[in-house]
Amino acid sequence: MWKKILDKNLIIIDPEVKNKSDLFQNMVNHTYNNDYIVNRKDFLNALNEREGKANTELIEGVAFPHARSSSVDRLFLSIILIKQGLDYESSEFGPVKIVFFFGCPEEQAKEYLRILAKSSRVLKIKKFREELLNCTTPDEVLELMEQYSEDEKEETREGKYLIIFTLFNSNLKQDVMSAMVEAGITNASIVKASSLAKKLAYEMPVFAGLSYMAQGKSSRTEMILGLVDDKSIPEKLAYILKQND
Repeated sequence: MWKKILDKNLIIIDPEVKNKSDLFQNMVNHTYNNDYIVNRKDFLNALNEREGKANTELIEGVAFPHARSSSVDRLFLSIILIKQGLDYESSEFGPVKIVFFFGCPEEQAKEYLRILAKSSRVLKIKKFREELLNCTTPDEVLELMEQYSEDEKEETREGKYLIIFTLFNSNLKQDVMSAMVEAGITNASIVKASSLAKKLAYEMPVFAGLSYMAQGKSSRTEMILGLVDDKSIPEKLAYILKQND
């Protein structure tokens, strides 16, 4: 995914910016000058509107400002490294040092979500963040990004397939949902479910003696159902989830 959109011209190391507003204005101007957006004012408005909904410093020291707008000519990712840190107006985290800045046209929403999910997952890896901040040139950043793109497979096996995922630990739901988006699953349904073992043991008197079956099992689970048109997608999902261990 990264391979298709990374542009050395959009990798900036230690820009001269004073605050968050200054950063946004500079990012918009830079992407406009590189022909990724067609209307600076509209895109800046879309960017600020998204930021107004929730601060995009989602990982300590890492921000993901992004917007989907008709003013974007083609999907882009701009990487900005601010090694001394910048106040990002976050009440939860400190200064931002890594910025992954995205712009997306209306028609590329699915690909945009996949790249956003992948970036979020990889940037949770401390080693990757440290290596990124040690980069001194755009070429070094590209080389590092290439290393973390080796898992991307181009193989496709087209058809119609039903994927069923059972989630027993609700604390992992966000990681699972993000992994599904990264793998290309965006049309799934989440269904609340109950453990049959719990139902049998505690709600049907005739099976009350089978309570041992329910030990350690959650009384509530969630099932995620989705249709995919590529048989390799479940394999990609399994790989991504293993990276979250």
